[in-house]
Amino acid sequence: MLHARLLHYLDAIARYGSMRKAGEKLHTASSAINRQVLALEARLGTPIFHRLPRKLVLTPAGEVLLQHVRRTLRDMEQTQKLIDDIKGLRRGDIMIGIMNGPATTILPIVIADLRESCSGIRLHIRIIPQDEIVRDVVSGEVDVGIGFDFSPDPNINVFHTWTCQLGVVVSPGHELAHRKSVSFMDCLAFPMIIGDSAMSIRPHLDVLAARTGVELNPVIETNSVETMRRIVATGHAMTFLTSLDVIAETRTGDLVYVPLKDVDIQSQSLSIITPHDSRNALSAILLERFRSVIDDVLHTR
Repeated sequence: MLHARLLHYLDAIARYGSMRKAGEKLHTASSAINRQVLALEARLGTPIFHRLPRKLVLTPAGEVLLQHVRRTLRDMEQTQKLIDDIKGLRRGDIMIGIMNGPATTILPIVIADLRESCSGIRLHIRIIPQDEIVRDVVSGEVDVGIGFDFSPDPNINVFHTWTCQLGVVVSPGHELAHRKSVSFMDCLAFPMIIGDSAMSIRPHLDVLAARTGVELNPVIETNSVETMRRIVATGHAMTFLTSLDVIAETRTGDLVYVPLKDVDIQSQSLSIITPHDSRNALSAILLERFRSVIDDVLHTR
């Protein structure tokens, strides 16, 4: 079993490509780190790093070892979090990977709720694309992933999924604002701003356009839900989003959400995911708060 200090040495060297930089980050002399690495290489009977003129690069054996090192470090961190939570401290850090839309809608509500009940928890929030969320959850880079339409993966645990119906979002003065529902064809007569190919909502719109035999002709394409909301609020365009994407604006009356009535449209699925073998008790607290907030918004409780 490797000593805990050596685990941190190996992780830092791999991250920064230098024993000197690793030593600076860990406040340890690079000569001391080098002695530890040389002793380990002698014990293993094989080099861990290729010593290039300007950089240290992992050997194949080093790559295998680094996987063990980082897995062990994650397990150590999770165990400490569990112990702290058992002690009643409810303190610690949680890394969240979340898509742009939920980050600006449900996340602020959850954070406000969490600050009241668990003020010792510190959140680290990364706004990242859909495919990167799954990757980072599997690798352990983030504790909790939140987003739409994740592909199935045996290495993740789906904590909960909500079905979110696509609809039209318009300003209160828009011609469609007072309807109970609208069809996709109804929308084609109006200027529209839609999500570009980087957004999870776009494939749903492309399928719907193909089924109705029309071509999407937006005046604006963007990968920002916030941009979509702001432009629609001016009355110069309409857009397609879910009710979760416009929680605050529909409550204040700044925007209006109207469900699409096309029977063949596929709803989006909002999911919260964690690593398959997650044992993070603090994450469990956060997950329950997310479930409560989203259930309340969707009136499913």
